[in-house]
Amino acid sequence: MLVKQLIGVLALLATGLAAPLHQYNKRALPRLGGVNLAGCDFGMNTDGSSGTTYCPGTEQIAHFVKDGANVFRLPVGWQYLVGNNEASTSLDSTFFATYDNLVQSVLSQGAYAMIDIHNYARWNGQIIGQGGPSNDDFANVWSQLAKKYANDDKVIFAIMNEPHDLDINEWATTVQAAVNAIRAAGATTQTIALPGTGYTGVDTWSSGASDALLKITDPADSSNSLLVIDAHKYLDGNGSGADSECTNNGVDSATQFAAWLKKNGRKAIISETGGGNTASCQTNLNQYLQYLSTNTDVFVGFTIWAAGSFATDYTLSITPNGDTDNDLFVKAVKPYLPGASGADPAASSSVVSSAASSSASTASASSSSAKVISTADATSTVPSSVVTSSKAVDSSSLPVLIETSATDSAPVPVASDAVTSASSSAVVTSVASSESVSSASVTASAGEPTVTVTDDESCTEYTDEPSSASATATASITSIAVAPTGTATSSASAIVESSSAVVSSAAVSASDFISSSAVSASATTDVASSAAAVTSVTASASASAAVPSTTGSVSGGLQAYTGALGGIPAPAVSASGDKWTTGGQTYNFLVDALNASCYAQMNSCQLAANQGGNNGTLTVSACETQQIQACLSAASSASSSASLSASASASAAA
Repeated sequence: MLVKQLIGVLALLATGLAAPLHQYNKRALPRLGGVNLAGCDFGMNTDGSSGTTYCPGTEQIAHFVKDGANVFRLPVGWQYLVGNNEASTSLDSTFFATYDNLVQSVLSQGAYAMIDIHNYARWNGQIIGQGGPSNDDFANVWSQLAKKYANDDKVIFAIMNEPHDLDINEWATTVQAAVNAIRAAGATTQTIALPGTGYTGVDTWSSGASDALLKITDPADSSNSLLVIDAHKYLDGNGSGADSECTNNGVDSATQFAAWLKKNGRKAIISETGGGNTASCQTNLNQYLQYLSTNTDVFVGFTIWAAGSFATDYTLSITPNGDTDNDLFVKAVKPYLPGASGADPAASSSVVSSAASSSASTASASSSSAKVISTADATSTVPSSVVTSSKAVDSSSLPVLIETSATDSAPVPVASDAVTSASSSAVVTSVASSESVSSASVTASAGEPTVTVTDDESCTEYTDEPSSASATATASITSIAVAPTGTATSSASAIVESSSAVVSSAAVSASDFISSSAVSASATTDVASSAAAVTSVTASASASAAVPSTTGSVSGGLQAYTGALGGIPAPAVSASGDKWTTGGQTYNFLVDALNASCYAQMNSCQLAANQGGNNGTLTVSACETQQIQACLSAASSASSSASLSASASASAAA
C-alpha cells in the first residue's frame, strides 16, 4: 500500500495536478481591523439573562468597509438564537435568519464575520457547565452554527463573550467541548477565538489566570494555529469602558500581554476596545491601535466597540451620523484599519503608560432595531435599565438607533472570494491530503543527510538533522532554483519527514515572482523481490502577477518575493527541523510560513502608506492588492515550482 501511494503521488505530479491555489492561506489570517455591530445582544446582562433585543440593519457594513474595515464582530444573545427557548433547543428559524442576514452581508463585502455568543458564560444566571446548561447543550448550539458556516472560511467563531467569576479549569473543559463540536460539524478551516475569565481582559490573560485554556487543542490542526486568544481592553480609569475619558493608552498592558503571547506561542485578537469621543480617547486609543498594528507577530487585529444599533450619542458610539464618522473614529481608528486611506495622525512622541487598569471590560447595553425578542415576548418595549459590566444604568444614558426595515430583507448572496489565482500548486500529497505527505506514505529514516539551506545573499546557513522514524520508505527532495538575471539564489536539499512535509521549493530564487519552472521526480521501489520504477516524472507550473516597480531585498531564508513598495521586504522564512519559521512563529507547512511572511509585509506596507499620506505608488490600496497578490503568488510558486529529484525505496513482507 505504501508503494502504491507513493507512485500515485508521483503520478499526480506527472499530470500537473495539485491543490487549488486558494487552499494555501487557510492557516493564515491577514491583519484584521473593524468594528462591533451591536444589537442582537442588546438586553443581555452579565448574569446571562436577556431583555429586549434589537438587531441592527446592514447599512453600516458597506460604510465601514469603505472606511477600511475588513472584520465585523456580530454579538448575539444565546436566547435570541434559539428564540428564548431552553438552552438545548435548535436555532429559531426566524430569529436566526435575521442574524444570518448580518453575517451574509458582511461576507458579501469580502470581510470577516466574527460570530460572538454574548452571554458571559451563562444562561439566565447559571454558569455553563457549572450548574447551568450542560457542556453538551452549549456544544450543540455551536455545532448548529458551525454547520451553517462550514464552507465560509471568513467566519471566525468567538466561543463566548466575557466569561467571569467561574472555575477556569471547568470553563476550559466547556470551551474544548465547543471547539470539538465546531470541528465535528465540518467547519475545519475557520479560526476559533478562545475567551478567558475576568471578562477575558488583557491583564487577566497576562497574569496567567486563564492559562488553563492553553491546554485546549484543535482536532483539525495539531499546531493549534487556528486557535487565537480573544481579549478585551478599555482605556478608562477602571477598564470597564463606562467612562468617556481615557486615562491611559494601554501600551504597557499590551506589552505585557504580547510577552505572554510570545512565551506561549499564541496570537490574539482584541475584539473589544474603544473610548468616548473625547480628546483623551482620540489620543490614547490612537496610540493603543498603533501598538497593536505594529506588533502583528502576536496581534491578529482588533474590533472597536461599538456601532450597529447604538445611537451616535452613546458614550462609546462609533455609529456614523449618516455617512459621517465621528472624530474618535476618524482620528484614532480609521488610520489603523487595513484598508484605510489618509495620513496616520501623528502619535505622541512619548508613549507613557499608566497604572494597570482593571481587566473587567464592558460588553453590551440595551437598545433597538427591527427584529425584537424579549424574555417574555417579542415586543418592542425598551427595557427601563440595562447593565454595562457590573453596573446597572438608566437606558436613557445609552441611546439607541432605531431601524425598522433592513433586517426584514432577504439575506445578501455571498460573493465569491477574491483570492489571488496563479499556477496550480504542485504539491506532493497522500491520497487523503492535498497539503502534506502523510506519515503512512513517506517517512524519513535515520541516517539520511542533513537539511541545509543556504542563502547566497545573506550567507546564512540553516542546518537540521532529520529525526529517525520507523517506516522503511526513504525519500530525498532536492530543490534547484532558477535564478533570473540580477537576483540572488537560494539552494537547499530537504528530507520528507513524518506528516509535516509539503514537497516545496525549500530553495527558491530571490526574484520578484517565479514565472515558470519545472518539477521532476523519480522513485525506485523494491517490493517482494520485484522491482518497479517511476522515472523522469515531470510537471510544470507557471505563475505571473503584476509586481510593484519599487523593489527591495530579502535578508535571507526561503521567501522568494522581493517586490517591496517603499523598500519594505517580506520577513525571512527559514527551515527549522521539519517545520518552518518566520516572525518568531513556527508552521508545519512551508506555504503557511510564506503566507504569514507576505501578510506581515502587507501590514508594514499599509502602515508606511498611512504614515506617508498614501502618496505616489506607496498606497494602502497597492499594499493590499498588487503587492500581497504578487507575494502570495510567489509563495504558491515557492511551494511548487522547484526542480525535484526524489528517490524512494520500500520493502514489505511477501
